[in-house]
Amino acid sequence: SCNLTGLWDSTEYSVAVRCVSIMSKLWSEWSRGITARTEEKAPSEKVDLWRVIGSSHSDGNRCVHLMWKPLNSFPASGRILGYKIQYSPENNVVLKTTNISTGNKTILHLNKEAYIVSVAAYNSAGNSPEAILRIPSTDEKTSQMIETARTFTTNEEVVVEWIASEPEVTEYVVEWYEEVETNPFGRLWQYVSNSTNWKTNKKHFKPFICYNISVYPLYGNKVAAPYSIQTFVQEKEPSEGPVADTGIPGKNEITIKWNEISKDKRNGLIKNYTIFYKPEDGKELNETVNSDVLQYRLKSLQANTQYTVHIMASNGAGGTRGEPKTFKTLKF
Repeated sequence: SCNLTGLWDSTEYSVAVRCVSIMSKLWSEWSRGITARTEEKAPSEKVDLWRVIGSSHSDGNRCVHLMWKPLNSFPASGRILGYKIQYSPENNVVLKTTNISTGNKTILHLNKEAYIVSVAAYNSAGNSPEAILRIPSTDEKTSQMIETARTFTTNEEVVVEWIASEPEVTEYVVEWYEEVETNPFGRLWQYVSNSTNWKTNKKHFKPFICYNISVYPLYGNKVAAPYSIQTFVQEKEPSEGPVADTGIPGKNEITIKWNEISKDKRNGLIKNYTIFYKPEDGKELNETVNSDVLQYRLKSLQANTQYTVHIMASNGAGGTRGEPKTFKTLKF
């Protein structure tokens, strides 16, 4: 007999035997193989757990979108049958509720109290260690522990760097998603330990799409306030320019107004707007304003003169002019 060791858990093996006599160097044929499966063991790793807390209703109730990544340890300890979700008010752990999920997400309907939530994977041999998150109460003030953050791209990677105001914080969660994404389960996240920077391959981001990136410091079982920034991994000129609203002109001045371009047309972070205006048979002039300005008063115009005006929105890749509008200043 022979004991086979070093085998993977919950794995089917095929075993065959052949023999040789002491007096011969020739081996026999292999025996007919038999198969057997090693026993399962309870998962040894925690699930990678995160949450998105919805807005509170007037009564303080809110939805918490809970999500976790499937265990991907290799070799696997067994076939995951599901996930056990437990949650209870922080000040009353006796009132514990248990749900079972076969997927990797669920929605919890919680009141305004602070809650402790845990998720564990299980198979036929037992449960994994619990991954635990604390959901703050609706009236709780979360601390801001990050002074500043920035993002930049290299040829291959997207990099986020930040400065923490509390040096004892050593763990963070980086969360990112498309700005136009409205489904909380569409968010991605990654835990970062003992570092104040994070990088990932650019292939995980689409070009010309605005992404929201947030860095959450973790301290104890609490999640501090995030520091959020927006970024494009690649920009191009806006798909369209703003449409000018000329309003009512005066003799020598007029207020030009415009609306922001829709998010799916910006193709980059808008840096500024330029107002181009030209009198009939005259030279074109322009004024540039910051991206947070959506109206501008043109002065020193010629009286009783027809003007053409249009607005250009500019990002890091260039600018695009909107449709021209005409107006005529008053004679008196």
